[in-house]
Amino acid sequence: MAHKVIILYRLYMPYYFLGTFTEYPYFRDIRIIQGVSCPNCGVKTDKWLQGRKAFQCTKCGCSIPLTKGTVMEHSKLSLRTWFYAMHLMTSIKQVLSAKEVQHQLRIEQYPPVWLMMMKLRNIMGKRDSIYQLSDEVELDEAFFPIRIPEEARGEKIKRGAGSQQQAKVLVIVESKPVDTVLQQYLCEATEQSIRKASKLAKKAERQSIGKVVHYIKMFVIDNLSADTLDKIVRKHIDKDTVIVSDGSSSHINFEGYFKGYERHVESNVDSVVKTHLPWVHVVIGRCRSGIAAIHGEVDKQFLQLYLNEFCWKFNRRFFKDSCDPKYDLFDRLVKIAAIYTSDIKWRDYYLPDDEIV
Repeated sequence: MAHKVIILYRLYMPYYFLGTFTEYPYFRDIRIIQGVSCPNCGVKTDKWLQGRKAFQCTKCGCSIPLTKGTVMEHSKLSLRTWFYAMHLMTSIKQVLSAKEVQHQLRIEQYPPVWLMMMKLRNIMGKRDSIYQLSDEVELDEAFFPIRIPEEARGEKIKRGAGSQQQAKVLVIVESKPVDTVLQQYLCEATEQSIRKASKLAKKAERQSIGKVVHYIKMFVIDNLSADTLDKIVRKHIDKDTVIVSDGSSSHINFEGYFKGYERHVESNVDSVVKTHLPWVHVVIGRCRSGIAAIHGEVDKQFLQLYLNEFCWKFNRRFFKDSCDPKYDLFDRLVKIAAIYTSDIKWRDYYLPDDEIV
């Protein structure tokens, strides 16, 4: 039965899973390109020991396992299992359940699959954290449903922003007015740019949204104070940026630090959302409904990891399985897995009662 399942998935695998693909040479080549450093002396090496399936330091002679210094380090799951899970995660737009991956890959134990996916979500966030948003960004806060913490059970449920059933999330979206982007395309005056302009004009008319979205970032925050938001915003938004928001009192420090700050305080909230903050609310709605549909109410300590996955996929939404690795989402995730380690350990977390198997 397991053999049949693997064959079934091979029909949908990228080109490198077909034919004579073997995971070790594939990942070995990626590691050599990224650079393999000796954990003892720090010297880079590309010497490969085929029998041990490991690298060897050319200076001190120590053996370096293929997964050393990667997200797969210390994992008992096979390299191919990791690759299958990465392919499943990059094949759909929404966040993916570890239960579903366990079922699809016919893995008997749930905890290793859960930990594997949490580690992948962790490195997705690490990768996106190295980039800053720029030009013009929409910024707003949102509330996501979460499972009531163990220490708060039995207490009276609060309403509003202080509810134990909600987590505060800062949402930042890089966007530009459609007219500005169209003008840029037309100024380039190339065949490709004119084709993009025509496609964008039709899409904007169909969606009735006056802005074009680029990249997004989402962060779970403990409170809505100005100091909390300042630390995140100054780290992840370029100083030469115009911030557009609803004029919350938490944003008072934005003006003067960034290139521009537009406060839109109007009695008609729908007008502000539709005209000035359209994409930040589209992103909030899609992410919140996507997580709720797959996971329901999640534990607050895991929420950031699910946000990482949603943002990473959204920011690369135009990528797809391709014979050109430059545009292949699976290939991108494997390369990230080769250079990032995960901070997540099984003992640091606990599973809610309804997820224990």
